[in-house]
Amino acid sequence: MKRKHQSIDAPQRVRMIDVARAAGVSTATVSRVLSNAGTVKPDLAERVMEAVRRTHYVPDSTGRALRRQRSDVWAVIVSDIQNPYFSRLVASIEQIATANGLSIVLCNTGEDLDRERRFIANAISQRMCGVILTAASEADENVELLTRARIATVVVDRRVGSYEGDSVLLNNVLVGRLAANHLIERGHQRVLCLFGPSAASTTFDRYLGFQAAWTEAHRDRHGLQLVETNIHAGGARQATASALARAHPPTAIYAANAVLSMGVYRAVQESGRRMPEDVSLIGTDDADWTTMVSPQVTLISQPVEEMGTRAASILLERMEDPDGEPHHVVVSPSLIERETTGATIAP
Repeated sequence: MKRKHQSIDAPQRVRMIDVARAAGVSTATVSRVLSNAGTVKPDLAERVMEAVRRTHYVPDSTGRALRRQRSDVWAVIVSDIQNPYFSRLVASIEQIATANGLSIVLCNTGEDLDRERRFIANAISQRMCGVILTAASEADENVELLTRARIATVVVDRRVGSYEGDSVLLNNVLVGRLAANHLIERGHQRVLCLFGPSAASTTFDRYLGFQAAWTEAHRDRHGLQLVETNIHAGGARQATASALARAHPPTAIYAANAVLSMGVYRAVQESGRRMPEDVSLIGTDDADWTTMVSPQVTLISQPVEEMGTRAASILLERMEDPDGEPHHVVVSPSLIERETTGATIAP
């Protein structure tokens, strides 16, 4: 006996016209509400959104992308996702993107220019509607690809060559100055400074700021040791262990980013020295772990959530007004004094 095959009708996709009928408005009104055009009366907009919820309408992003020749996706390209700073930056960007009906694709370059170029090429080929970039170096040829493709772009955290478009940057020279002045005021004469890859403008500017403050305070230049390490905590850990093993070890250490700060903290613990009694530490970036340890870490804090939010808001504006005047935002760091810095007792 043959079984009869029952045909199962797939549920029909809810269309914009169905939402319009449910709300008693035109499809143009529905479109304006869903695109946040801001030209629909609030009570009418709420009626449309209630119809969207009632009908379970899902916008057709593919069709919309074809009409606009752009997808509803941003590429967020960062240099080191293992750094808590970038995790917090991405989270604040995603919050704004999601609230505006957009998605993000996270790309981690690992400070590699070739990887950065491939991510940018993908953003262009996939017709993404925007890019937020923390560049692997100041070289501007990669960003020029985005400019030529007329993809809305915001450079955040690091300068890029001759790029004159939208940017949200930190005053990194001031980061170095704040760290140096804090240690100088506590009488430190021998300081180890650890920096990440020198290709990044953040590294170079913090180096300049620290060195300038040290020189202005008439400190002995031989008492300042500036070391470039890799982007991983292990590099900072090894450099710190080596410095602490010397006959005249540093009385204070400055770590120029969050990952390096973790490496230094671990190395000091492993050496058996106490903070701040034997050696002071001032780190960078107010990551969660810095208040979960004892002693808690003195550091230079960046307003990272503000930077991410402002970058995302600028990108939204640039998508609507591609030829408007560029925004150049510079935010300031702050010193958070906790328990790992004190006055020197070394001869």
